[in-house]
Amino acid sequence: MFCRNLLTISVIVFIMAFGLSGCENYAERTHESWIEKPTGIDYDDSTIYARISYALNTDPDLEGSNVELKVDEGNVLLTGTVANNHQITKINMLSWMVDGVKDVDNQLAVVR
Repeated sequence: MFCRNLLTISVIVFIMAFGLSGCENYAERTHESWIEKPTGIDYDDSTIYARISYALNTDPDLEGSNVELKVDEGNVLLTGTVANNHQITKINMLSWMVDGVKDVDNQLAVVR
């Protein structure tokens, strides 16, 4: 009886060890130079500037705002004055919605 249980346990351990030896992480064996990088759309600063400018100039909620916009490598700088905090929030949101924007530095001030 003892030998039979020992044999059964030995067979199970052998099968598990053999089965797990085939499990390896192929991602660790793949060099990144072998993987083709996905192509994405690159947005240039002039396109980002034009899209944000259009959004700011056509939004009726932003009437009375005086925003200066600069874009450098996808980083947006907003300076100028607005009538209220709602306009600051809206301008920030419209800037982030444009594809290609990496960061928005919102330095707008409320003028009363």
